[in-house]
Amino acid sequence: MGKSVQKVMTRGVQNLGLSQTVIETLFKKAEGLLSSTTFLAFGPKGQAISINDGNGKSLGTLPFMLPEKVWIIFDDHGAVG
Repeated sequence: MGKSVQKVMTRGVQNLGLSQTVIETLFKKAEGLLSSTTFLAFGPKGQAISINDGNGKSLGTLPFMLPEKVWIIFDDHGAVG
């Protein structure tokens, strides 16, 4: 059985006013890249969102806009086993 993922969003990201579609797309993309990296940076790039691993390695783009950079971090904090 796979580990469950709890999604936590900071107040700062909540206050960006992103649509539910954009939020779900960011989380889905992050989960899809979990085998590559546990730290993702999503940043504005014109009419798109650039995705990198936090060290500048490009991992693709998404066809949405962001007002500022958003990070998604996976952590095993409190995990048992």
